[in-house]
Amino acid sequence: MKTLHRTRGLAHELTVTREGRTVTLWSAGSIRHTVFDSTIPHLPGLEYARNMLATLAFCPQAQSCLVLGLGGGSIPRMMVAARPRIEVEAVEIDPAVVELATRYFGMGALPRLTIHLEDAAAFLRRCTSRYGFVILDTYVGERFPFQCATEEFIRDIRKCLLEDGVLAVNWLSGDYKLRDELVKNLKSTLGHVWQLPCLKSGNVLYFGLTRTATRPEIISAAAAVEAELSFKYSLKRLAMRLRNPR
Repeated sequence: MKTLHRTRGLAHELTVTREGRTVTLWSAGSIRHTVFDSTIPHLPGLEYARNMLATLAFCPQAQSCLVLGLGGGSIPRMMVAARPRIEVEAVEIDPAVVELATRYFGMGALPRLTIHLEDAAAFLRRCTSRYGFVILDTYVGERFPFQCATEEFIRDIRKCLLEDGVLAVNWLSGDYKLRDELVKNLKSTLGHVWQLPCLKSGNVLYFGLTRTATRPEIISAAAAVEAELSFKYSLKRLAMRLRNPR
């Protein structure tokens, strides 16, 4: 493994490495934030990021997406590949992350992507746009920021969603009290919540919707999206693993 770059970010040291055709963004403690394989550029190397494609099972016709937390940009890249007309905006607080994503992960050349260098909470408070879906992936190392689980923060996301929009949250933490607070606020603010545990990691994705959606409807929509993808991915099989949290 070759180290391409090492720098200090706002919260921790960031390192970019290459092994064969795979480029990885790490933070302190050997935490991987992005794994990019140039042989399959549209599919993130991390399972949770690939599984974010399940968002399209809830809003298959979405034309706009907001990603809170950029990393190396693997989720925006996947969404642009999956939906050729979608417009993606990403919010990232750390200028070092944006620089690395642009220099080593090709984010500067990705079409229909706008990057905002700003704190996510501040961006949401002033946001007047509305999106088909919002992806919340704001980890600092292994820490999920407390403010991102609050009712106020989720309400600010809610006002940025279209009426049939969905909020997708990446969760990876042993703080069960904070997780329960997050799920409670998703339910109280949006109304309906589904969850998708990853098989090979401790990540769990939560999807908050303002409308009801039955399992057959979700699976049918996933199958339709899968048939339209320009790359191979078993989205229908992924959707079949969705369940409602207790």
